[in-house]
Amino acid sequence: MTDTSNPPNPPRPDTPQGQFSGILPRRSTGLKLLLVCALALMLAIPALFVYGVVLERSQGAQTAFNEIAAKVGGQQSVLGPVLGLPYSYAPNTAKPDEIVYGVGLVYPETGSVMTDVQVTERSRGIHLIPVFTAETEFSAMFRPENFSRALPRNATPLWADARIYMGVSDAGGLKTAIDLTINGRAATPEPTSYSGNYPESYDPVPPTHLALVGAEVRNIETLTGDFAVTAKMTLSGAGRLAFGPFAKDTELTLTSNWPSPSFTGGTLPDSHNSGESEDGFTANWRVPYLARGIAGAGPRLSLAEVTSFDQNDLAVRFVREANPYQSVQRALKYAAMFVGFVFLSYFLFEVTSGLRAHPAQYVLVGLAQTIFYLLLLALSEKIGFDLAFMIAAGMTIALTSAYAMSVFRSRTYGLRALIILTAIYGLIFMLMRAQSNALLAGALASFAAIGYTMYMTRNVDWYGDRQAEPG
Repeated sequence: MTDTSNPPNPPRPDTPQGQFSGILPRRSTGLKLLLVCALALMLAIPALFVYGVVLERSQGAQTAFNEIAAKVGGQQSVLGPVLGLPYSYAPNTAKPDEIVYGVGLVYPETGSVMTDVQVTERSRGIHLIPVFTAETEFSAMFRPENFSRALPRNATPLWADARIYMGVSDAGGLKTAIDLTINGRAATPEPTSYSGNYPESYDPVPPTHLALVGAEVRNIETLTGDFAVTAKMTLSGAGRLAFGPFAKDTELTLTSNWPSPSFTGGTLPDSHNSGESEDGFTANWRVPYLARGIAGAGPRLSLAEVTSFDQNDLAVRFVREANPYQSVQRALKYAAMFVGFVFLSYFLFEVTSGLRAHPAQYVLVGLAQTIFYLLLLALSEKIGFDLAFMIAAGMTIALTSAYAMSVFRSRTYGLRALIILTAIYGLIFMLMRAQSNALLAGALASFAAIGYTMYMTRNVDWYGDRQAEPG
């Protein structure tokens, strides 16, 4: 007979049987860590939405640049004086009446460029666009013995149509007439456009993507010695200014009032003093004949070879020192890692304090980290990246530290959170500035964070006080 007067008591919550819900215990530290890691990954999703906002604002900045550039000349590529020598010849000796026309090019033996670039900023909405005005002087020296190299064999030069050509990307940026002299005599450049050869005529203009101007070279067939060409022009544009190495040996000296240039193109300057003064910089280039890699004269040469974008040209970009969109995008690439750092900090606070933080509280802390990037973006557009980072980081650190003090009911943990979060945001800022070493710094920081977590949890019972089963 069964005694039912004293039924067995249900297991207490603090007993091993009461701690289990299914297989895992309710207060398992290991389970909580897995949950925290999953939340950190989930909070990368809001960071993607922030990334979309950054891209949208960046496109708005590019639209503002395009609108300003369309009015001042855009990114300018400039070609110095080059001689175009038209010719005709019969490629088939059996059919002497079939005449082919072409244009041979003769590059100067030596050429130099002196340019002074004044940069100002124009506003379009909240965006500031650097625009420039370049006062430029060219000098070039040609040798008549190179003329024959510009012609095919048995070709007849058309001396009357020989021209000195110069070019720019956008002729709308020319602010004055080009002051051109050929062998000491003033010449008048005229606008030209390449339209291709036709059966009954020919076009003496060499093909190119540039807007060309050409000036007649008088009595070129009688020249026996070297002759010089000089030119002066005033050109406006926005963003980028480039010069093609138009001579077999080309030198360029560029001075500007802009303090933070970015040198691009196929050849970097031999010397420059950018970053040494807020008053501007001076840069010097030299491209010798062999380094240029383009023949000095020939019938099948292309001007596009000389002014090819970022391949042979000598270029400088006038950019703002800190692009907020690029900086915020770079920070967002590490968003999941830094949310994980913050969550690890809160998890260690749980382990050391004995108090528990609810998953909802982790979510709130993670959302605060996500909103940090929105604050950073919005403030950067107004006051610059560095100051915006200090303000946004300070606000986020103060909020999250105060929340830690409330969650763990101790000023000590609030202070610890303040110190740890300051270190984390300091690391973010360092990664933004150390572009070439960002991966190394991030990897070392991640390794240190995992190592510290292992040390602090070395004695943790990950199963939540689970009793060992008898063997």
